[in-house]
Amino acid sequence: MTELTYDEIVSRRRHPAWRLLQADHAPLVLGFLVACFLEPNRRELQATEVSAALEDYLTAVREESHPYPRSAEAYLKEWADPSVGWLRGSYPAGSDELHYAPTAAVEIAVGLCRELGPREFVGTSSRMLTIRDLLRQITVGSSEDPQERIDALRRQRADVDDQLAKVLSGEDTRMDATAVRERYQQIVATGQELLADLRAVEDNFRTLDRQVRAQAVTWDGPRGQFLEAVFGSTAQIGDSDQGRSWTAFWELMLSSSQQDELEQLLKAVEELDALRGRTGQVERVLRADLFDAATVTMDTVRALSGQLRRFLDDAEWAESRRIHTLLRQALAAALELRDDDNRKVKFELPDLRADIRMPVERPLRTPYTPATLDAPELDAETAPVDLTALMSVQHVDTERLRDCVRATVVEHGGVTSLGDIVAAHPLTLGLAELVGYLQISASEGGTATTDTQRIGWADDAGVHRIAELPLVIFTSAAAAAAGSARGPA
Repeated sequence: MTELTYDEIVSRRRHPAWRLLQADHAPLVLGFLVACFLEPNRRELQATEVSAALEDYLTAVREESHPYPRSAEAYLKEWADPSVGWLRGSYPAGSDELHYAPTAAVEIAVGLCRELGPREFVGTSSRMLTIRDLLRQITVGSSEDPQERIDALRRQRADVDDQLAKVLSGEDTRMDATAVRERYQQIVATGQELLADLRAVEDNFRTLDRQVRAQAVTWDGPRGQFLEAVFGSTAQIGDSDQGRSWTAFWELMLSSSQQDELEQLLKAVEELDALRGRTGQVERVLRADLFDAATVTMDTVRALSGQLRRFLDDAEWAESRRIHTLLRQALAAALELRDDDNRKVKFELPDLRADIRMPVERPLRTPYTPATLDAPELDAETAPVDLTALMSVQHVDTERLRDCVRATVVEHGGVTSLGDIVAAHPLTLGLAELVGYLQISASEGGTATTDTQRIGWADDAGVHRIAELPLVIFTSAAAAAAGSARGPA
């Protein structure tokens, strides 16, 4: 944690979160972004949808005598300005409409506002126990002495044996209602902080993505030097503390055993009298919001990888060299003027008209001359043709594959992988059936990660085949889409 000196505090005043809290219309910004994005955990929305929602929000607050004279479009344009940094405007892949998403600075400002609000009570005991447990994990887990780790495990076993003896003797060792509510409050705060941290992680990856794109546009040197710089920066992120922590977090999110245990714990918490009617928020965060936010972050990483693959495509580069040169010049000029005030820049487009061609300019019709085929007559005594190869075409029943996806997703608590599905329902048609699963994933909401997996099966001759492909994840939403879809593979 950086020490807060006077100069550090002065530099923090330029942070978008600080400027947001200082803004005259900060209640409007924070209130709307919380209601539209953060509370329902929407990572990004179309600009038209955000504008309509802001117009309704402005109408509601104006009725309470709050003067906000500008239009919704004007406010959104200001908030999305790079010099302001409260909204991020982008065009997602496959869409030609502008989308808005709040930045990490908004999460910081909202978190500070939550801290300023009243609390039901200030829990201290659970946090002190958390600090003690973390210190134990650090000292024991980093110790180079095996005997020290053995002694620590024996102490843990002794504590468990002591608690077990008290329970067997009939002694009441349960937590009281205050301790339960205190720990639940800590869980809620940690879940909200984790969602905010995921948005910060996504912003860091987007920053790297913008840097790579800017380098690709303005790079005139050897391609090897460019790739060395890009891969060096990505490797540095992967080896950093944040990169390693993100990798471990994503593995936990994909672990079936972890998800099953989490589901059992949530069901047990719902039945506690001390938390009756209070568990809805943390259930939504742990069951849906975290996985959705992590998936968006992985999509950002895949977009960065796609940018690198396109740059490495030698054939495309050779065919479009002139186009790339013009684009680099135009985008380089745009990058130089990005932070300037361009509202006074005006230009005219010459020859802005339709290209009309007269009917008489079209060529006359050329008659088609059919070709004559010289085909010899077939001899009646010619040996018969073996048609078994034509009759051996296999039909893949995609309805059965969708049933397998839905059943396995339910068995694994809402999240499963293609490997789990094949393990539960072995392939009977080999590679054709595996391609059918990939078609269902591509068309009905499955998620392909950057990790790989191996899937094996035995063909009709008894030979064991293995296919290596990206790790494909199916969720309950993808299973529902598979259940409503129809059509053969």
